Amino acid sequence: MNWLSVALMSLAFASPRIKPADASRLAEIVRGIRGADYRGERDELRRLTARLDEVKDPGLAAYREYWRGFARWRRALNGFNETPTPGDILEDLEGAIGSFRAALVRQPEWIEAKVGIAGCSASLFYLAGQDAKRRDALLAEYLPVWKDMSEKGQQNPRVLWLVGGSQLSAPPPVGGDPVRAAATYHRALQAARDEALRKETPPEWVPTWGAPENLMSLAYVHSQGALMDRDVALAYADGTLAMVPDWHYVCDVLVPQIQALPARAR
Repeated sequence: MNWLSVALMSLAFASPRIKPADASRLAEIVRGIRGADYRGERDELRRLTARLDEVKDPGLAAYREYWRGFARWRRALNGFNETPTPGDILEDLEGAIGSFRAALVRQPEWIEAKVGIAGCSASLFYLAGQDAKRRDALLAEYLPVWKDMSEKGQQNPRVLWLVGGSQLSAPPPVGGDPVRAAATYHRALQAARDEALRKETPPEWVPTWGAPENLMSLAYVHSQGALMDRDVALAYADGTLAMVPDWHYVCDVLVPQIQALPARAR
């Protein structure tokens, strides 16, 4: 965990401005957002995004905007798993970036908000398809965020999850390297373990997600291509479901895909 994360966490605990009722309300909403995300409940994510308006305390404003952005980001990601693809994904991604930027206004240089912006920009790049002009514009706007996030977040499991995804899925020479991506996901798991073992337990509204996402990504990376191994992929998927038993994407999409793979010859 970098020094900025430590400083933000200390502020979260020590600030006398934060009202207990608002802190409790935000924690409740964040629990709901994280659960709805994993269950793929896009309507619930929309409802909980609106509920964040109930959190009025200015000491929580950065976190309120972060989770507003997170909910809309994950609503968009869940939309990619639906058939037909919903028509509001672009709107959610752009709205999420706006919320993450609002969080940065309140906490300049906050790496967690930059993770959200970078994650949304990756999906915008995907939606751009073969539109070279649009892709060039997205690179010009968001590549500096990616570089800054990557340089400062080498011990952050959420940063490493995005970096691993880029190493896997971006066009060469940046991506297309499953071995490198898998190594990054393993580093991310160690970073998540280190984060979980710290002495202080942060409030629920401090971002600590990442371990399940990196386990899921290891299951995915071992389900195809050069690293394809049905048994290994299933082991990582089982580990993911041990942490998040009701993750819709893993249960209903990824695991069936893995189970359909041929068993490795022995």
